[in-house]
Amino acid sequence: MKLQMTVANGALQSMSRQFFRWSDLAFASIILLTLPMGVSAEEPKIEHVTDFVNDQPAGIAVTDEGRVFVTFPRHTGTVDFTVGEVKKGKTTAFPTMESNTPKSNDPTNTLFSVQSLVVDGANRLWMLDTGVMQVGGTPVTGAPKLVVVDLTTNKVMRAYTIPANVLVTKSALKDFRLDFSRSAAGTAFVTDSAPGAEALIVFDLGSGTAMRRLSGSGVVGPGSGQAPIVEGAPLMVRPKNGEAHPFAVGLNGVELSLDSQTLYFNAFTGRRLYSLPTRAAADPSITEEDLVKQVRELCDMTIAGHLAIDARGRIYAMDMEHNAILRKDPEGDFQPFVTSNMFIWPDTMAIGPDDKLYITSSQHDRGPLFHGGIDQRKRPFVLYRVSIGAGPVRAGRHSL
Repeated sequence: MKLQMTVANGALQSMSRQFFRWSDLAFASIILLTLPMGVSAEEPKIEHVTDFVNDQPAGIAVTDEGRVFVTFPRHTGTVDFTVGEVKKGKTTAFPTMESNTPKSNDPTNTLFSVQSLVVDGANRLWMLDTGVMQVGGTPVTGAPKLVVVDLTTNKVMRAYTIPANVLVTKSALKDFRLDFSRSAAGTAFVTDSAPGAEALIVFDLGSGTAMRRLSGSGVVGPGSGQAPIVEGAPLMVRPKNGEAHPFAVGLNGVELSLDSQTLYFNAFTGRRLYSLPTRAAADPSITEEDLVKQVRELCDMTIAGHLAIDARGRIYAMDMEHNAILRKDPEGDFQPFVTSNMFIWPDTMAIGPDDKLYITSSQHDRGPLFHGGIDQRKRPFVLYRVSIGAGPVRAGRHSL
């Protein structure tokens, strides 16, 4: 079957290590395919879930009952609240507006800037509070933490303050996953993209101790420094007063295998997916030198923030350069799954009980950081979903 291709919107941008083959005929927004009568491209239908009129969304979680939670990090601008629940098209503060009001004299019990969310197998919502109130800022003392909410009562059960000894001046906590395979209390794997000091934080929730792992190794760094091509232009950080430089961010995404024995991770602009045995990462007797030796490079990818895994073991990644979602089979490489110009900087994903992947479209590249302080984002921001034919993976069912 002969396929005719037309390159849209100019020449196809080259990448530092291009991993998609021309034979894949990928990215419908870049390559337009003319198929014989009756042949379908069979991309999944994109469904509109809700709009966010004012605030830029980031993290998302969907419960087994279909409840939808979203984060609004404060470093993206002035926000009404940093965690919200979507109900009938409206988003309200969760668990309360009072808890969403940061207080420097009560950092344990108030939310400062929540980035990521995880729903576990015991119907609890875990929230990662970065404690950072502005881009490039320093975390408020005592504010970086994991907060657990019982979704049956909507009450906070506990807050786990991340030890200060594993944070650095510019710690920028991005994502986390929970592992209950070794203890009932659990272990949290948290990514920190602190510029020049990127690391994986391994947080033992039972003992309250934590380790900073892989710091200084190339696998968690931002990559070559070549500017990504987003919405047809090189993505440059353009301060109001200062020299422009390519957007470059290190360790960001993290995910666990179905059996929790393998940790997957990627640097935002690193263009690689790596794996590491969770047993080794959580073992303090294993030196950093020996730990790095256990890291495996799995495959190439484009720039991507967060990861997700479905019940069939397939890994999903966002692709900001091509307005796309990628999918990787357990033994394969990343391939384009769905592409749409509606995905303007797709940020974070979550899988719902309806076997659908929920995606926040954040327009982050249009924000003031990249345009000399001028906000080019166009409201509303949008939450979409697409069918993937598999359900979510939940961390184990254990008591605190």
